[in-house]
Amino acid sequence: MALLLWPSLILIAGYFYIKIFGNHHEGWQPFYALTLLLSGFWGIHLVLKVIDHKGDQLLLPMAATLTSLGLIFLFRLDPDLAYRQIIWTILGILVLVVVTVSLRDYHRLGRFPHLFLSLGLLSLLITVIAGTRIGGAKSWLTLGSFQMQPVEVVKVFMVIYLAGYLNEKRELLVQGVGRPVWGPLIAATTVAILLLVMQRDLGSALILLVTFLAMLYLATGKWHFIAAGGVLFFLGALIAYIVFPYLRARIDIWLNPWEDYAGSGYQIVQSLITLGSGGIFGTGLGLGYSLIIPAVATDFIFVTMGEEMGLLGSIGIVIIYLLFALRGFKVAMKVKEEYGVLLTGGFTALITFQAFIIMAGVTKLLPLTGVTLPFVSYGGSSLVISYLILGLLLNVSESVRR
Repeated sequence: MALLLWPSLILIAGYFYIKIFGNHHEGWQPFYALTLLLSGFWGIHLVLKVIDHKGDQLLLPMAATLTSLGLIFLFRLDPDLAYRQIIWTILGILVLVVVTVSLRDYHRLGRFPHLFLSLGLLSLLITVIAGTRIGGAKSWLTLGSFQMQPVEVVKVFMVIYLAGYLNEKRELLVQGVGRPVWGPLIAATTVAILLLVMQRDLGSALILLVTFLAMLYLATGKWHFIAAGGVLFFLGALIAYIVFPYLRARIDIWLNPWEDYAGSGYQIVQSLITLGSGGIFGTGLGLGYSLIIPAVATDFIFVTMGEEMGLLGSIGIVIIYLLFALRGFKVAMKVKEEYGVLLTGGFTALITFQAFIIMAGVTKLLPLTGVTLPFVSYGGSSLVISYLILGLLLNVSESVRR
C-alpha cells in the first residue's frame, strides 16, 4: 500500500500539469479520468487483500509506476491517446483481477500445452492472411475502428506451451535424447518465427526466440543449447539479410542512419539528437521537442522520457525494469516445481527483454524494432497482455510465499 503512493503522486502531479498547461481534450475531464485510474490501482490492491492473495508485493507498484509515468508523457504528446490509454489500463486491471482470482492454481494452464500452441499458430496465420500492414509490419487485425495485435497474445500462448512441453520432456532433454523430443519443438518454433518474418515483425520474432532460449536453459541448465540457438539465429539472420530487402534496409539504417538522415534514417537520427539534448537532468516536462519524431507515443516514448527527465530519469526507468526482472527470477528460483519455474522465467524474460530491445533500438545499440515499451507505451493489446502476465506472475509468487 505504501509503494502505491508513488504512482498516485505521479498521477496527481500529472493532473496539475494538465490543468496548468491545458494539455487535454475538451470532451474529457482529466480529474475524473485520473481518479478512475487511481481507483483502479487501489481497487486491485484491495481485491488482493480481501482474497488474501500472498503474491509478490513489489510487482504491482512497479507496473503501476511505469504505467503512470507513461500516461503523463502521453498527455504531453497526444491527449486523445492518453485518454484511450486510461481505458486500456482499466481493462488491463480487470484482466489482472480475473487472473489472480480465477487462476490461482496456475498448474491448470499446463494440462493442455498443445492447445495453446494451436491457438498461437492459428492467430498468426489469421494475421498473415487478413492482417493490416501498419508501420511496415503486417501484425494488425482491423475490425472497423478497432485495431489489435494478435502477436501480443501469441507470445503468452507460446510461453505457456513451452512451459508445459519443456516440463513434460525435461528428463529427455537433460539426457540428450534427440529426435522424438526436438522434432515437434523445433518445428513449432520455426513455423512461428517464419510467420513472424512474413509479417515483417522482427521485434516479436526476436523476443520469441530469446524467450524460448531462456526457458530452454531453465529446463536443462545446459549452456550449449544457448550457444547453438545463438549460432542458428545468426545464420538465419544472415540468410534473411540476403533474401529480404526490407531487412537489409533496416540494418543499413542502424549502421549509418546519417546517410539518409532526412528519409529512412530520420527517426533514429532525431531520436539520438533528442536524447542528447536532454543532458543529465533533462529539459523538464513539456519542454522537449520529441513530437517531431514519427510514432513517438508508441515506439519512441522512452526518447521523450529521456529528453525531459534526462539521463538520470532514463536510468530510473531502466532500474525499475531491472527490479522487475530481479523479482521475477527470484520467484523462479524459489518455486518448488519445474512448471512454475519455466512459466515465471519465461514471462519475466518476455517482459524485460522486450523492454531492453526497444530501449536499445531507440538508442542505436540494436537495430530498431517496432515493439512497445511494456506498461509504458501507448498500445491496448500490449498493455492488457502485460497486466495479464503480471497476474500470472503474482499467482506463481503466491505459491512460493505460502
